[in-house]
Amino acid sequence: MLLASSFTCGMAAIAADVRNVKWFQISMAATAVLGICFLGLEFHEFSELIERGAGPSRSAFLSSFFSLVGCHGLHVSAGTLWLLTMMAQVWSKGFRADIQRRILCFALFWHALDIIWVGIFSMVYLLGKAT
Repeated sequence: MLLASSFTCGMAAIAADVRNVKWFQISMAATAVLGICFLGLEFHEFSELIERGAGPSRSAFLSSFFSLVGCHGLHVSAGTLWLLTMMAQVWSKGFRADIQRRILCFALFWHALDIIWVGIFSMVYLLGKAT
């Protein structure tokens, strides 16, 4: 899902560069769907852990886990709202210079989220399984 999210966001940026509204909207919608799916998976994981008694108050690791992954989820939520705002702006105003700049800033933000998630996933899930 991570690579697909980066790919669709990148496609939206390319579509914006060539001022193709149709493919911009399709790519941004796909990115939004992937972001919302990620949030759904995160919510499901959190609820399962809490159901099993592994909530944030149980240990320092779980407290850190919920804080770190939850903070990332908040940033994905904010990014999804920003993404929907950019879709609405392009729909109503087109690819003006100020909107193009915002799209570029959004793309950088979204790719930074992806890079951060690689680090979080590696440290928490992959290295956590090894110990």
